[in-house]
Amino acid sequence: MNIGIDARILERKMTGIGRFLKTILIELPSIDKENKYFLFYYKNIAIDNNYYENVPTVKSFLPQKLFAPIWSNFILPKYLKKHKINLFFSANQLIPLIKIKNIKYILVLHDVIYKVDKTFHPFIYRKYLQFFTYFSIKSSDLIITVSEYSKHDILKYYRVNEKKIRVIYEAADKEFKILNLSEIERKEILELLNYPDHIVLYVGMIENRKNILGILKIADQVYLKNKNIKFVIIGKIGYGGEKLLREIKIRQNVIYLKSVEDKLLKKIYNISSIFLFPSFYEGFGFPPLEAMQSGLPVLASNNTSLEEIIDSGGLLHEPNDYKSFIEDIFKLIEDKDYYEEIRNRGIERAKHFNINLTVLELVKVFNSINH
Repeated sequence: MNIGIDARILERKMTGIGRFLKTILIELPSIDKENKYFLFYYKNIAIDNNYYENVPTVKSFLPQKLFAPIWSNFILPKYLKKHKINLFFSANQLIPLIKIKNIKYILVLHDVIYKVDKTFHPFIYRKYLQFFTYFSIKSSDLIITVSEYSKHDILKYYRVNEKKIRVIYEAADKEFKILNLSEIERKEILELLNYPDHIVLYVGMIENRKNILGILKIADQVYLKNKNIKFVIIGKIGYGGEKLLREIKIRQNVIYLKSVEDKLLKKIYNISSIFLFPSFYEGFGFPPLEAMQSGLPVLASNNTSLEEIIDSGGLLHEPNDYKSFIEDIFKLIEDKDYYEEIRNRGIERAKHFNINLTVLELVKVFNSINH
């Protein structure tokens, strides 16, 4: 079977959906020896593997959001026909709105945040997602989502047969793990961060949905008790992020890093003390899983999919329960036995999310859809 994959997201700066697709593409060659895979993209791609047939298409000077539907509905179908694709897979929720004869469509719908809360996306982008996702769902033969919570939300906001939806849990890159860093490596990173005694880490988009203001309120209260605990915030700017960045920069105990290569990020996970993730809404939540795999105790919200994914592997509170988060930070820092307990719980919980199992499940879906 010829399987086409929309790989355009790998041409952009890495986000959760990009990580999801990249980890799948890394593992597929060792699992699926029968199907042939074609990667469709604009011009440049981050995956270089002889296992895949790379298919560059066309790049436009139009803004990406304007060109994407043109590419998906008028350019991509020609390439799908040319390469005799039997199954088209999109990890980024949008597929051609026109059904092509003899080609099955599978899309991954990570979440429906744009339906849940109007403040999480700008108006035009929200309407864009609502329009194209509606028709993508209608055109798809199967929808994959990444948590039971996301499945619940899809069924809540769209009229879709439950049998059309499959839950396949995501998994973090296996390279996010406990590292045996040398003293020189640790010193280099601590020097970059101005030698804090303890690091409370956040990784993710800088946007309203992630409750960055909540992190800053927690940081303010922690600063009053201990000025040597630093909060490190890593992530690119999202909706409302410029205003949030101004708030970040006026804090003495908060360090902001916009872009960090994965090699350095893995080390920062390993030298940090605590991972803080009080997000308002997550379809899955990659960073807490990366943190747990890296042996870093996780403090997170007890809402949406986070409760399902983190479960007993971390300490969970209402996203605005700053008092409880602050108490947890100091208890973890001051009580070594408690720290090790939460750390070990996270390591064990992370083992439930295995990229090999994720890809095996995905290949089973690919092979079953024509039957």
